[in-house]
Amino acid sequence: MLLCAVLGLALVLPLRGLSLAREPYRIGYLPNAQISLESKNRLEAVYARAGLPVEFVPLPQKRSLYLAAAGDLDGDAGRIYGLESNYPSMIRVEGKLLNFNGAAYVIKGQHIGEYRDSLLDVMKVGSLCGVVWVEKVMKGRCLEQVNTYEGLFAMLLEGRIDLVLSSQRSAETVFRKAPHFYESIERLEPLVFQTTFYHYLNEKNADIVPKLEKALKELRDENYWDDEAQ
Repeated sequence: MLLCAVLGLALVLPLRGLSLAREPYRIGYLPNAQISLESKNRLEAVYARAGLPVEFVPLPQKRSLYLAAAGDLDGDAGRIYGLESNYPSMIRVEGKLLNFNGAAYVIKGQHIGEYRDSLLDVMKVGSLCGVVWVEKVMKGRCLEQVNTYEGLFAMLLEGRIDLVLSSQRSAETVFRKAPHFYESIERLEPLVFQTTFYHYLNEKNADIVPKLEKALKELRDENYWDDEAQ
């Protein structure tokens, strides 16, 4: 009788452990934007350090945000500071995830000089679809939008647009793949936009924010990432 009871308990305990296992937190990201891919890569390390299961869901930028704000996703990989003012259901995980630089790119040899906002009034500008910072910079102006960075810079090379607004990380990733093809393109100085990317969660996941903040701080204190490249 005692042996049966012990065996029964041994069978029940593993089952209880399985029932308590949590499904992975589902985090949206934009697969064709280098800044979002880098955010995803860093968060994989953060969640692992925090001991939390995570699954990354590739989605268009705005859809990822809307689903996260509605609670259909658990969060969004990386967004600029202040997102919560427009999406109050989103909570910021304190601590820099990575730096973000937005830049202007043109064809070399035009003697344009430094970047200045007035260029956006007289040049035909293009960007990736759904990029919030670009839409803010271009508010009230015409903007050509495409779905891939390769297509975007092809439009610049073909003369269909005059200037590209892009994440510096994404542009440099594209250029490294075919340096000779893109050698006639240059980045203007100064940068158009600079900010810090943060991880955001839906408010229903507020309980894991301290764990993620602790894990992020530990990794930063260990110089886990090289932040020289922007």
